[in-house]
Amino acid sequence: MEYSDYFPYPSLRKGQEEFMDMIYKNVKLGRNTVIEAATGFGKTPGVLSSILPIAEEMAKKVVYCCRTHKQMDRVIEELREIGKEKNVSGVSLRGRKEMCLNPLVTDFAGDTASALHVCRLLKKLNRCKFYKNVKENEELVFEFALKFSKRAVNSMEIKEVCRENALCPYEVTKEVLREADLITCSYLYIFHPGIRDNFLETIGCHLDDIILVLDEAHNLPELAADLGSDQLSLSSLKAGIHEATNYEEDEILAFLEALYEIILSIPEDIQLEDESLLTYQDLISRFTGKRSQFVHISTEKAIEDFSQYMIKRGEEIQKDKLNQGKPPRSFIHSCGVFVFNWINVRDRKDYCYLIERYITKGGVSSLKLDILDLDPRNITTQVFSSAYSIISMSGTLTPLNAFCDIIGLQNYESKVFNSPFKRSNILTLISKGVTTKSPYRDVEMYRKLVQKILEIVDVVPKNVGIFTVSYSVLEGILSAGLQQAVKKPLFVENKGSASSENDLLIRGFKTLAKKDGAVLLGVMGGRNSEGEDYPGDEMNAVVLVGIPYAKPTARVQAQVGYYTDVFPGKGKYYGYYLPAHRKLNQGAGRAHRLLDDRACIIFLDYRVAQPFVKNNLSKWTTERLRILEDKEGILKRTLNVFFSI
Repeated sequence: MEYSDYFPYPSLRKGQEEFMDMIYKNVKLGRNTVIEAATGFGKTPGVLSSILPIAEEMAKKVVYCCRTHKQMDRVIEELREIGKEKNVSGVSLRGRKEMCLNPLVTDFAGDTASALHVCRLLKKLNRCKFYKNVKENEELVFEFALKFSKRAVNSMEIKEVCRENALCPYEVTKEVLREADLITCSYLYIFHPGIRDNFLETIGCHLDDIILVLDEAHNLPELAADLGSDQLSLSSLKAGIHEATNYEEDEILAFLEALYEIILSIPEDIQLEDESLLTYQDLISRFTGKRSQFVHISTEKAIEDFSQYMIKRGEEIQKDKLNQGKPPRSFIHSCGVFVFNWINVRDRKDYCYLIERYITKGGVSSLKLDILDLDPRNITTQVFSSAYSIISMSGTLTPLNAFCDIIGLQNYESKVFNSPFKRSNILTLISKGVTTKSPYRDVEMYRKLVQKILEIVDVVPKNVGIFTVSYSVLEGILSAGLQQAVKKPLFVENKGSASSENDLLIRGFKTLAKKDGAVLLGVMGGRNSEGEDYPGDEMNAVVLVGIPYAKPTARVQAQVGYYTDVFPGKGKYYGYYLPAHRKLNQGAGRAHRLLDDRACIIFLDYRVAQPFVKNNLSKWTTERLRILEDKEGILKRTLNVFFSI
């Protein structure tokens, strides 16, 4: 096969040839591929070797979507290996905010979408010196673009060169993107509708010109649903009211003040505790002075027209703030967008409305309205309907057919590949006698969980990761004496900590892997149980305490109800059970990241042994599975044997 010429290493790992052959044949036919294979299998060099020759032959561009910058860098590293023998080029594309040198973007744009918006305003108003320098130094830009477009390059390399020459890194990178064989980037560049249109124009492609790789694809359903949703907090409304006052927009001021009072009145009418479903009419009808399930079309039209006026006025305010050298942020604009969206999805069953109480960063109880997109396919099928070929892969996609149902992927072939790890390097244990099921969460159960955790920590050579189903269970374990009894240093994840604080926590935990080890206590579905890797001794054992089933909140019930309608017989499975099993699965995969990693996975909940749960775990985690009786010392003895071999 042609792809074998592109594979950069002297030998193939077990299963890699079948993996590459499957992808190559499907991409040739314009079909989609869905693959589950554990970390360490060699998915990245395998998929690159399979698709690059087709991309060259058919004049397609490869877009490789990743979740983290570390994963993007890994793609570029593998492309460089291939580039030692083949003429291939590629670039990693960071978010516009991270690529930018202009402080008005770096300091005040909250995310990629807002950075794009601010950037456009700066260019339109001729307020960015870096962009102006690009236009005034076209020969130098061409020289840099030519240099970078001939190889695999990290966008941070481009940024440093541009910093030295006061050029816009994004504009220079755009020139490289047009020539590159491969672009590795965030999912947002493809799935965010506004960002996607700009991105495709920048690289000079339509979706049908693209071979799309989705790495860590298990994240796609949640990401897509978030992109289709919107929210409005009382804090944003207060800021909008202040802005309307400053700009002497009396009509907007009156509207926003009325909306603020309306939101405050809703909890009293519905006896709100944490969150509650609303109807479209619950909000809009109140502008007439009373709550009703009927909204006169004239009222509806007037509010819709006024929301569009707020959006337009907000855009003018953004430009004015830029001219004053202020952050180009308009809360009138964001409030207008939210109200317009509330009206725009009024007759759709795939959306729902919520009001919820939440705690602000300042620790104050407040309220916000949510528009929830219940169907990820609203976002994903915009891409899937046109992209030439899509490869979705992850170590945790089981069951594959459910994943494809939820994201709306069609015309695909799927396969779960065997583990690349030696069977002797993995031991999966399920302990009977413990659970986090709500009726059993008492002091006695927490003490029993602590006793089993101590058995594990005492015998594991170095680092241990413990991930619970929630912060309340985490606190229950701490209150049952874990902190006082554990002999190794204990690092506890803090729910409200900033990213920088959490980074320090993880760095300290990992450092002790070189000494006598440490214990990390966190939650499933959190940043440390999904977004972080712990190779080698950084995690000799991962302990999963419970199954992270969500509380039956209004949003969960809405999701289950919607899936029941569109996937008959699978509503609760797709909307309630499966998301929890995926979080459990993700946590289980933290310890095995390198082929020679030797680690144990321990589930402290008897329910995991039930086929309903166990069959949703990745095959590689259950190949060597033991169910342990509820006997004191059995965990310690079993692990002692495993780690002494």
